[in-house]
Amino acid sequence: MAASKSRPIAVLFAQFSAYHIDRCQAVARRFAGRAEVLAVEVATSSATYAWEASGTVDGARKVTLFPGSSYDSIAWLRRLWRQFKTLWRCDSVLIGIGYNEPDIIVLAWLLALCGVRVVLLSESKFDDKPRRVLAELMKALVLAPYRAAIVGGHRHIAYFRFLGFHRRPVLPGYDTVDLARVRAMGGGVAAPAGAPYAARDFIFVGRFVDKKNLVELVEGFALYAKAAGSAARRLVLIGAGPEEALVRARADALGVTALIDFPGFLGAEAVAQRLGQGLALVLPSAEEQWGLVVNEALAFGLPAIVSPAVGSGDLLVRNLVNGYVIELNAPEGLAAAMTALAGDEANWRRMVEASHARAWLGDTERLADAAEALIAPGNAQAAPRITQMQQSLACPAMQR
Repeated sequence: MAASKSRPIAVLFAQFSAYHIDRCQAVARRFAGRAEVLAVEVATSSATYAWEASGTVDGARKVTLFPGSSYDSIAWLRRLWRQFKTLWRCDSVLIGIGYNEPDIIVLAWLLALCGVRVVLLSESKFDDKPRRVLAELMKALVLAPYRAAIVGGHRHIAYFRFLGFHRRPVLPGYDTVDLARVRAMGGGVAAPAGAPYAARDFIFVGRFVDKKNLVELVEGFALYAKAAGSAARRLVLIGAGPEEALVRARADALGVTALIDFPGFLGAEAVAQRLGQGLALVLPSAEEQWGLVVNEALAFGLPAIVSPAVGSGDLLVRNLVNGYVIELNAPEGLAAAMTALAGDEANWRRMVEASHARAWLGDTERLADAAEALIAPGNAQAAPRITQMQQSLACPAMQR
């Protein structure tokens, strides 16, 4: 059933950041003139994320259900009632809030009973954490009212097939950013333009928490720096968090503190500018559902060094083509990847070109493609792009 122009399409998130606005705007652009798009955020802030209050959403009607409130401070029954009251007349609702939240569990069932097409937006995959059989069976029941899912890469698709989406569509395209916005914040300059090759450094962006595996990153960098000697590049660790003291102590113990910059938490524009002048992104996480900073790095043509745990590696990173996929607990692998990028400009330039060629896969237009395929199928351009995206996954056989 195609979308009705008289019934809106809604995109629901707990709280808007720039990423969420990117996604809402992409859906709104795609359905302009065909259906109204509601960009619905439950609250202005949350205990989890210190994002600034969001602004307007171009092309969509923005609705904040509890303006000025923190998501976590609102009782779930109040959230449920306000969400249902806003969404029950919609043609379709794309839900980007955790499907385990009590209000979202009930909301999905109520909307489905009202004839609303409910679409799940998720970046969960099986290897994120230990799984228990009973809990997974319960999840399958919770997910029953969803008509389809838009997820990240092949592991995300496989996980939702496991959870019962055998006949229901599961498409990639959720974990995306507006590449044009990111490039503009970085000054519009992408590699290999901008800083000369010799002046570029390795970049990490993220929270300083255990799952980001920063101690191992420092250990790998120390091995690289020892081998490179006076020609060693710098490592820029952008972020903050409870593991910072531990990371600094390890850098001191290994004698590389003088080669590591700790600029702290930076805003989105400053991060984009750093990426635009970087040599490569390094994200060796032990747990990472996706990692949107990889999308941002590719916006500037940077190669990426990632661990197998990083979900975005399924789609955006090809080992030895536009980066390196290094094993966990192997700082020697990190060092080898750094050496290959820092010591061979021709290799770096080849990888930069390959990253530019893959960057489109991480753009919010891919979410718009998936939404259109589910809500108003028949677009002659969207369907081939989705097929190409599926074929670009690390394991395209998962789509069959």
